[in-house]
Amino acid sequence: MVTSNMVAVIFDMDGVLIDNSEIHDKVWQMICRKYGKDISTKEIKIIFGGTNKIFVSRLLGINNEDEINAIAIEKEALYRKMFEETIQLPDGLLDFLNELKMSNIPMAVATSGPTENLNFVLDSLGIRHFFKVLIDESCVKKGKPDPEIYTISSEKLGLKPGNCVAIEDSVFGIQSALAAGMKVIGITTTFSAEIIKNAHLIINSFKEVNVERIKSLINNA
Repeated sequence: MVTSNMVAVIFDMDGVLIDNSEIHDKVWQMICRKYGKDISTKEIKIIFGGTNKIFVSRLLGINNEDEINAIAIEKEALYRKMFEETIQLPDGLLDFLNELKMSNIPMAVATSGPTENLNFVLDSLGIRHFFKVLIDESCVKKGKPDPEIYTISSEKLGLKPGNCVAIEDSVFGIQSALAAGMKVIGITTTFSAEIIKNAHLIINSFKEVNVERIKSLINNA
């Protein structure tokens, strides 16, 4: 049983646990060209943080569920193949994870990506053991910016949303966590500080955050 003064940290995956926005942009452009659409990086960025269903329907104008699923599977397989040789931990992340663990602060991952991508990232980086709760697109009915993914994450952690700090890189993700009632740290991996300005705290890398800053966010509610 957790107590009311406990704190948890919930990490988005894409753009947070890994700096992968450029590879996602590149793969989406490749997929779109294959299906007859020439898509700009700007068009992709507008919906970054959303589900594959959002990407396929908005970028390709496809709404058939079977087609969406097939294209999403194709895209993610290509993404993992292209990224597997260069995937690496962001600066400061491992030290931050270890500090949270030593402070007995539970951690979760809340990603709009598929289970296969979550497994790929956690196992490639060797960080699975840090996380008490893992939530991906298979666990939710509504993708970000809907708050469902963060509401479920806090429930699985056994904490109220107000006791959780989410770390996000996208506008959709920040909107999702705020709507769930969480404090939010925005990291400028994918977007500038001006674009993710609605976060309670903005950092450029994990070297700028520690346990004391996490606790301070919660205590200054």
